Amino acid sequence: MEFSREDVLQVVINALQDAQQEVQEDTIEIYEKTRPIDELKAFDSLTSVYVTVHCLHSLGYPDPLALEFPSLFIDKNGKVLTVGEVVDRILKLLKNK
Repeated sequence: MEFSREDVLQVVINALQDAQQEVQEDTIEIYEKTRPIDELKAFDSLTSVYVTVHCLHSLGYPDPLALEFPSLFIDKNGKVLTVGEVVDRILKLLKNK
């Protein structure tokens, strides 16, 4: 199944909102420019791995744990990514699976 950018964006935002509900009562708005690791409460490397696996599993990626990187939210140089950049990474992964 092929996913649009909007479909993937919604999966990522929903996963981030679910993770945030566990650490705070108020629902916060998450946008493409949001940097989850810098801007979301208690969003650390462990949470980023959980959300990565959740997103890829939801989108039918064959084996999220077999990725060469544990989190979609940090690039290979250690740069913290925005939600939009994460969506672009996921689309690239889905295209190459």
